[in-house]
Amino acid sequence: MKIYGSFTEQVKIDPKDVINKLIENEIGYDSWVFEENDKYYCGFEEGCGSRTYNSREEISKEKYDYVKALEFVLKYMEKKQ
Repeated sequence: MKIYGSFTEQVKIDPKDVINKLIENEIGYDSWVFEENDKYYCGFEEGCGSRTYNSREEISKEKYDYVKALEFVLKYMEKKQ
C-alpha cells in the first residue's frame, strides 16, 4: 500500500544562500564573470595533473548582467549586517 501526504513546516532560509545558488546555477561553482575588449566571459579553473590554470568561455551580455546584478545584491546584503 502507498500512502501520500503533505505537511507544512516553517523553515528559515538565508537569502544570501539563495543568491549564491542562483549564481552557481548560472555560471558554475567557483567561477566568475568579467568583461574584456567589449566581450563577456565566464572564468574558471581547470586542472592538469598537479597544476591548475584559468580558462574562460564567452557568455552573453544578458548572462553577464544577471550575474553582476546578483553579486551587487549580495554585496549590499553583506554590508547591511
